[in-house]
Order: sequence, then structure tokens, then C-alpha cells
Amino acid sequence: MSEPSADVSATVEYTMDKWRMDRLPWAMWACVAGLAIALHAESRGQSGAALAAVYLALLGLAFAGYALTTLIGRSGLPLLLELLIGVLILMVVSGVIGVISVLVGGPSGRSSYVGAAGSLYWSHLVNPSLNVFGWMLLYLGLGWIAFSTYRHFYADRAVVSMSAAGIRFHRPWLKGLFIPWHEVRGVGHLVVPGISGVPFVSPYAAAVTVGQDFYEQHIAPKRSFLAPPGSEAMFQPKGEMMQVVLNSADMTVKPEDFLGPAEARWKAFRDQPGSTSRNGSTIVYGRWSINGSARQAVWFLAPLIGMAVVMLYR
Repeated sequence: MSEPSADVSATVEYTMDKWRMDRLPWAMWACVAGLAIALHAESRGQSGAALAAVYLALLGLAFAGYALTTLIGRSGLPLLLELLIGVLILMVVSGVIGVISVLVGGPSGRSSYVGAAGSLYWSHLVNPSLNVFGWMLLYLGLGWIAFSTYRHFYADRAVVSMSAAGIRFHRPWLKGLFIPWHEVRGVGHLVVPGISGVPFVSPYAAAVTVGQDFYEQHIAPKRSFLAPPGSEAMFQPKGEMMQVVLNSADMTVKPEDFLGPAEARWKAFRDQPGSTSRNGSTIVYGRWSINGSARQAVWFLAPLIGMAVVMLYR
């Protein structure tokens, strides 16, 4: 029986769903560890749940400042302007963190928040009780579980899709990239220069080759400085042409699952510019599903058992 994607009139999509769902058990274990710490560690009278939220907000703010500074460093601005902007970002982030620290911890390390339940005392941010870190693990684990589950049932756009018209990429930092089949010069594994100068064919990356002119006119202008570190590996020169890598670490899909559909559609539609899909069917790769295997059952049931044990012996 042939693969469903062998029907070249069908659209093939590649998603991050399996990548996200495969990490869901780790998020569950984070919840188990967080619950165990929150229930059994000392609290010193602090509200661990509220203080953990403040810590996560501060960490998010610090990471945002770091990411913004990194992006500015890759923007090609003059060195002096880049330095001034970096110092300004550092001052703003540090100032906001300082203000939040004073409001939450108070100048002397204590402040109060009066609510319906009475007074709630905070410890100084630099000296939290251990249960605060348990709540942080709980928040992070529950956040990933909620996000990945939502995206599983309400899928976002596929990262890569192939139709009779060509290949489309849907990445936040590479919006609107479309490669029609008649612009593709070849389909195969990525070829990179070897240490000895002999080209090395990577078995771990599938790529399509396009002309240098097409790359400079239609791909290079779409590359954004907002791209994450390592994204430059998606584009690799090959003589006077450019290779565009199809698969990536955030899609749990084998290179062969890209090469087969890509090569079949390229051969079928490279001489037919403007072709469109005729039957409207869609085949999806990278979609997570329950396969009934013992490994998958243990992978998801083990943290649930751990959660029950923690709750039983609290």
C-alpha cells in the first residue's frame, strides 16, 4: 500500500504537535516535584503561590531584556548606537525589577497586602522559602500542559506545507515564504562542506535547492533579525545555488517524510507553473496520537501515579 502523501494532488502539512505533546510528561513530572516541595517544604509564613508568580514575572522580564539586547546586536546597527540602546534596556529592566522588589518585599524586607482573608506578609525576594520554588515548578508545568493540550485540539498553522503550487513556510520570523515548484532545482538531503573539502551529505536534514537569484529576490528579504539563534542553518549554499532546509528540531518528523512528498510533487508540477490542489485532501505529519504502546502508557501514567503518592503522603 502506498503512502497517502503519494497522492500529489493532496496537501501535506508538517506540525509541531508531536514535539509539544512528547514534552508533556516532563511538564507533569515538574508538577509532581512542585507539589511535593510546596506541600512539604517550609513556608516561613510566606504566600508561596503569590511570591512564585512574582518570581516568574521577574524572570520573564529579565529574559525579555536579554532577548531584545541579543536581537539588537544582530540588527546591524552602528556599534555606538547598539551600545546606547543596550544600556537603556539594562536600565529600564533593572529599574522595573527594583520597583517591583520594593513594592513586594518592602525596603526593610517586609510589606503587607490586605485582602478579604486578612493580612498577607511577604518575605524579602532575596530570601524566599523553599516552597516558593515548588509553586514555580507547578506554574511552569501547568502552563506547558495547558498550552500543548490547547494546541493539540485547536491546532495552529502548519510550520511547513506542500501543495501542487509549491512549498509554504509559516514561521513567525519568516512570514509569507513561498517556493513554487518550478523554482526548485533539486530535492534531497542537505549537502555541506566537509572538513577535508569533500562535500558531506547529512542524513538528518531534508532540503530543496533553489537558484541564487530566486533566493536573493524572494527569500533573503523575508529573513528577519527576529529569527532565533541557529536559524541561519536553514539556508546553506551549494555552489551557485542555495539549499533551504525543510525539517527542524521543533518538528518530530523524519527527513524521509519530507523528501518523499517533496520529490513527488516537484516532479509532477515543476513544468506546470500555477498548479493548484484538485481534491482538497490534507495529510498531516508530526501529529501526536495515542498509539496504544506500553511505553507511551508508562510515559504518561507514571507522573499521575507520582502525583497520587505525593497527595496521599502529604
